[in-house]
Amino acid sequence: MASVNPPPLRTEAEFEHALSEVERLLEEPHAPETVEDLWFSRLLVRIADYHDAQPPARRDANLERLQDLDTQMKAFGKRWPHPDNPEGPDHWSPMLGGDFDPSHHRR
Repeated sequence: MASVNPPPLRTEAEFEHALSEVERLLEEPHAPETVEDLWFSRLLVRIADYHDAQPPARRDANLERLQDLDTQMKAFGKRWPHPDNPEGPDHWSPMLGGDFDPSHHRR
């Protein structure tokens, strides 16, 4: 945790390291709004940003691992943060196919 505003992930190795760090933080309980919680949220944003910037083939290759991470996060009551939501962090899983309520679909 060298920086408050870490740079974006640039390589697959950095992406893998960030995924491993998130998994480690999930296993070590930490209180909301602590340094660890903030770092966890920033790692998730970096992971999502990196994933979204990849070509479709690379996104498909990472999808299973990200779905596993999403399942683990849900088990711990965690969610993908959306960095631009004015109401605060909310569930954000565009790379996982979303989780929209079916009633929101246009008819």
